[in-house]
Amino acid sequence: MERQEIFRSKIMEEIIRCACYTRKSVEDATLDRDFNSLTSQREACESYIASQKCRGWVCLPERYDDGGFSGGNMNRPAMTRLKADIEAGKIDMVVCYKIDRLSRSIIDFAELQKFFEEHNVHFVSVTQDINTSNSSGRMLLNILITFAAFERDLIIDRVKTAIDGGKKRGKFCGGVPMMGYRSDPLTKKLQIDEEEAKTVRLIFEKYLALESLKQTVHEVNRLGLTSRAWTSASTGKLHEAKKWTTASIHRVLSNPIYAGYVRHYDSIYEGEHKAIIPRSEWEKVQALMNSHGRNRRGGYRKQYHAFDGLVRCGHCRCALTPTYAKRHGKKYYYYICQKTIKDPDHTCPLSRIPEGNLEQAVLGQLAALFRAPAILRATLAAVRSKEELLRRDFERDCEILQNQLKELKKASLEKETDYEEIKKVASELAEVKRKKSLLRDVVSEETVIAALSDVSGLWDFMFPATRTELLRLIISNIEVFSDKISLTLKVEGLKNLAEEMAVSGYFHSEHTASEKLPETQQTVLSDGSIRLTMKLETKKINGHRHVVIPAPGAERLKQTSLLRAIRNAQKWLAMLMNGEAKNLTDLASQLGLKPSYVSRILSLNNLAPDIVEAIVEGNEPDGLSIEKISRNIPEDWAEQRKLFGFPAL
Repeated sequence: MERQEIFRSKIMEEIIRCACYTRKSVEDATLDRDFNSLTSQREACESYIASQKCRGWVCLPERYDDGGFSGGNMNRPAMTRLKADIEAGKIDMVVCYKIDRLSRSIIDFAELQKFFEEHNVHFVSVTQDINTSNSSGRMLLNILITFAAFERDLIIDRVKTAIDGGKKRGKFCGGVPMMGYRSDPLTKKLQIDEEEAKTVRLIFEKYLALESLKQTVHEVNRLGLTSRAWTSASTGKLHEAKKWTTASIHRVLSNPIYAGYVRHYDSIYEGEHKAIIPRSEWEKVQALMNSHGRNRRGGYRKQYHAFDGLVRCGHCRCALTPTYAKRHGKKYYYYICQKTIKDPDHTCPLSRIPEGNLEQAVLGQLAALFRAPAILRATLAAVRSKEELLRRDFERDCEILQNQLKELKKASLEKETDYEEIKKVASELAEVKRKKSLLRDVVSEETVIAALSDVSGLWDFMFPATRTELLRLIISNIEVFSDKISLTLKVEGLKNLAEEMAVSGYFHSEHTASEKLPETQQTVLSDGSIRLTMKLETKKINGHRHVVIPAPGAERLKQTSLLRAIRNAQKWLAMLMNGEAKNLTDLASQLGLKPSYVSRILSLNNLAPDIVEAIVEGNEPDGLSIEKISRNIPEDWAEQRKLFGFPAL
């Protein structure tokens, strides 16, 4: 008897702190009443906890009520507070009216149950007699949560069916209305917002006039127009008005809702709302965008881009994607900053970089890296290891083929001979012996240096279909700045590449190592990868942007057309001075050019000597061209330096 009293007193001393969690999916007027579904659930939970008073259960005063939140996800404020209090050690038991009040998702509930177990918290369902503190309760819980998820799936199917029917009848079935429309609070139908509709009509008019998304974005932003500011009904988050981008303008132009239609997946139905844009105008816009889209996609498919997905803008921290410009029937391929594409008003110091120049810059960095002693030793070890495996394989193959050939010759003496089979085996044996002979001489360190430094040979070694795969094998990422280029390499990938080259016999071919390599800074990162950084200079020459990778003793890129014009100006002036041409008109006639053009070129003789010297050496300011420098040349040399961007003397 005394032992029973002691045991009962210990149970009474053990207090189990219980938290009541309630939830109601549909948010309506009943939630504002004094007595609603949440209150009913709470009272049932409190009564159950009171019935377990003898076991030390105590109801906590804090309320965890989620009114108007779905059980399909865990994004609920009261649930967040409940989990925070559990982590703080304030709760021992969670009590719910039914398990689907906690969650309708099997995955979410499994994670929640795991969270409870990690913090020694149990769960009780009042109406379903489930208590996870015992094994039978946990088994019944898993069964019931499966049925709760099944019921949720049935609800989703019914909602989808209702939406399908509503869309086919042209109804607006919820969500945030597109700019230009508002949802009527009573009828739930779309009504035109005249102020926003003006912006929508302006966007369509601008695009039809300019026939360019980027120019349309620029014009709309120049007028100070912004997208709509709206507040999320579920989360209460304010989405502020933003500047227009190519993506947001494209969504407006391609949305059939403005022509009086309703889109449902790939189908378009007649809507019950009024159109903002005439359908004939909307169809013209769609035809124009489709024609531009086909040309762009077709151009991308025809060109292979080795660094697509690897290269990023160092200034904007966004991807550089491939594009092209067409001039005189020729395509010039570039990598362009994504922010420049999305927002034409964005000024990026890099803007775009020629694809060919970028390839040469990366290959130049690789060549400089491959000359590093540590890389050479690792590469040499990988090559020798792979070649040793190949040598053993070739020796074994030779032995097998020689035995086959011997057996075939022996069989030919006893029965009818299959000469085709003998010829086939002999041919295979000769090929294996040829491959084995290539590995006769052990590859030396000098051979590896020459092979890895031959950047053009290295690039040719990579087949176009496998260049991207091999580059991703050794390059982690490429960052391009206006004054430098940096790439991170995987050391393990370099080893794999060396083995691949050994298999192909690349190291046993003749190579011409590049003597002039750029100055490269190497940094070993904490994860063992290597970052290479070298200087980069960009220059606009003859209307095209070029990338200059300065190497020791290498000449700078020069404005060939501008240099030619200066030489012509000096030559034509000499013709006038020595009497070969009587005047400007006679000179233009002899040259077969227009007098106005000849006059412009002759004006280059008025340039200051230091300006001409800088142009000859390739040290002129970026962007200088014949058109810019020959339009208006001041007589004063100081004014020339100031106007054309040269440093003052």
